[in-house]
Formats: sequence, structure tokens, C-alpha cells
Amino acid sequence: MHVRHLEGQAADAHEQAGAAQAQAVVTARDAATVAREQARTQAQMMRDQAQMMRDAVRAQRDVMTPIISIPSSHGPSPRQEKMMFSGFVIVVMAAVVIFYPLVRAFARRLEGGSRTTNALDAGSAERLQRIEHTVDAMAIEIERISEGQRFTTRLLSSRVETPASLDR
Repeated sequence: MHVRHLEGQAADAHEQAGAAQAQAVVTARDAATVAREQARTQAQMMRDQAQMMRDAVRAQRDVMTPIISIPSSHGPSPRQEKMMFSGFVIVVMAAVVIFYPLVRAFARRLEGGSRTTNALDAGSAERLQRIEHTVDAMAIEIERISEGQRFTTRLLSSRVETPASLDR
């Protein structure tokens, strides 16, 4: 029984050792987590201190550096004025080239084309008169030719009507 008692004590001791070991692991994890948090906090504090130092140095430099302000000129420089003028000239010339023919065509359409009919009447009336006389003369000549053709056809047909005698 003594052996069993010793075995029971050994088992209890083994369980207690396992529990103690688990407790030690949990404690070590908690300690590591706390240590990590402290390291992060210290690193953040060091970064903040470094930033404050940089800000202090920058502020000191700004106070020591004199500020020279150059008054800004109101308006473009002479070179810019020349470029703007040349751009304006180019735009105006392009507008004239594009819009002048369009405006002329629109104005002619509004006028109704009376200008072209007057020019036709004055210059072409005489020409039209001559063409008309020529066409009339040609019609008369064609009528004469057709009369001659009819006459010739009648003469030839009258010869065929009286057959030549074969007895002769």
C-alpha cells in the first residue's frame, strides 16, 4: 500500500507540476505582452521627442531667417504680353479665314440672287437674241431640206408606178 500511496503522491505531484508549468506559460505570455507594450510606448515617446526637437529647430531657424518679400507685379510680363498679342492675332485671322466665306454666302442667300440675274440680263440678253435668230435660221434650212427630200421621194415613186415596158 505504501507503493500505491507513493504512486498517488507522484501522480499528484506530476499534476501539480503540469499546472504550475501551464501557469508559468501564461505568466510568461502576459509578461511578454506587457514588455512589448512598454517597448512600443517608449518607441512612440522617442519618436514624439525627436519630432518636437525637429519642430523646435525649424522654429528657431524661421525666427533667425529674415523673410524677404518680393512684391508681385500686377499683370503679365512684357514677354507674356507679346505672346498673348500674337495668339490674339492668330485667332482673329483664323476667324476671318473661316467665317468670311460663310458670311458672304449667307448674305448672298439673303439678297435672293438679284445681283446675278441683273448681270445675266445685261450681258447675256444680246447673246440670247443671237442664239434665237440662229436657231430660227437653222429651223428654216431644215424645213427646206425636208421639202427637197419629199420632192425627190415623190419623183422616184412616180417612176416606179409607170413600169417600163419589156416589149420594146
